Amino acid sequence: MVQTKLIALLSVFAFGANALQVSNIKDCPSLTRRVGGPSGVTDLRPDDIKVIAGLGDSIMAGAFMMGVDESKTVDLGSFYEYRGESYATGGDSNAVTLGKFVQHYSPLVSGTSLGKRLVSTCSGPTCSGLLPILYEYSPLRDRLNAALSGSMAMNLDRQLDYLITRMKATIGLNFQSDWKLINLQIGSNDLCLSCSNTPFDLSAEAYGNYVSAAIERIRTNIPRTIVNLMGTFKVSGVYTVTEDGPAYCRPQNNDPSTILNRAMCSCFIGAESNRTSMDTLQEAYNAKLVEIHNHYKSQQSSTFAVTYHPNNLNIAGFPLEAFSNFDCFHPSQLNHQWVAKYTWNNLFATQAQREATLNFDVNETIYCPTNSDRIRIN
Repeated sequence: MVQTKLIALLSVFAFGANALQVSNIKDCPSLTRRVGGPSGVTDLRPDDIKVIAGLGDSIMAGAFMMGVDESKTVDLGSFYEYRGESYATGGDSNAVTLGKFVQHYSPLVSGTSLGKRLVSTCSGPTCSGLLPILYEYSPLRDRLNAALSGSMAMNLDRQLDYLITRMKATIGLNFQSDWKLINLQIGSNDLCLSCSNTPFDLSAEAYGNYVSAAIERIRTNIPRTIVNLMGTFKVSGVYTVTEDGPAYCRPQNNDPSTILNRAMCSCFIGAESNRTSMDTLQEAYNAKLVEIHNHYKSQQSSTFAVTYHPNNLNIAGFPLEAFSNFDCFHPSQLNHQWVAKYTWNNLFATQAQREATLNFDVNETIYCPTNSDRIRIN
């Protein structure tokens, strides 16, 4: 009880004495409409955002989040991407997502993804552009969520091929004048391949170059944009939570060795040194993201910015329910909802506040921005 009160008190200091924290975004009061709109990228409020988009991997795509229905011999639903519930761009009715939070203040926002569809994959050279781009996407559902399951940093360019074309073709979207929020989270697949005999360059330098190139392409091709750059997280924490092969992670058998996350991350196999090596690489990846953030901060323009979220997640302390029971690797719907809340809250927090370690909290509240709040570029 004391700890809860302390957290609430710190929240007040972090966001101001008039801060309002709610459990449902619908309880947040509307912002007073401004005459003339924002003066530039550092003057943006949620009601100024007219377009929301996503780039990334299976997490951004909402893959496997609903898990396996144990009552079914074969549950085809477990193989779906639930893009309408994706933490960043989900637009389903009553979804708890960043997209819906923005929509509360900007009802006509474009880009939120809808519903579900079968997983489509894109990883390394298997996503080379040899196949028609519509083979990988379902535009009526995906909308501006350009994430593709299995993607690595090298595949961001392919995703931008879709995103830029689709954004320009979206009815009701003014490509030149609408303010856009593009969420970018990539790196888990790069990290998980780092313990295998892969021919790819998975170094921090290569990772940073791919992400930097993607952001520069956004800057030069998509006007009036904030890139919400999400840090990588310590994937090794997933192994720690599921190391003993809990029954939750294998709902249809009694073999602890059949947890799918062992197959999805090469560093989950073998000695502990594999996980340590992956963690070291993860820190180097994030150091590159910080460099990218600082680069654009030093060259601040009035129409483009990069805001950075370190994602210091205490995954080793997560409950099993935070993971999909399909593989105990991908986040569950509950986890997506939590990520949406803390990501939204952090949009209005200082960079120093964003550095805090994040512990999973199913009761996380939602910050209601005031008329004086702005999306922080930091």
